[in-house]
Amino acid sequence: MTEAFKRSWLTGWTRSSAGYSVRVGSRTGIDYRDEDGAIRIDSEAMSGPDLEVVVYVRSIPDDAKRPRAEVLARLRRVFEFRGWTLTEEDAWFD
Repeated sequence: MTEAFKRSWLTGWTRSSAGYSVRVGSRTGIDYRDEDGAIRIDSEAMSGPDLEVVVYVRSIPDDAKRPRAEVLARLRRVFEFRGWTLTEEDAWFD
């Protein structure tokens, strides 16, 4: 089955038929929800005519129930669907 997406103009959420949702909530964070709950991912929206977001990969929790690699793959698919640019940054500042 092919994954399908729906976006809400009102709330800003993009929902996947695979059971997760993503929203670029502000200039410094991405909201992510799935069957295991919600997480806030550190990111930074860059200025420019198109939406480009730098995601700080290490801010994504990495555990057996929700591997970091899976969350990143899902973010990439949402960004591709929306026509946004996703840049992954391995550094993370506390």
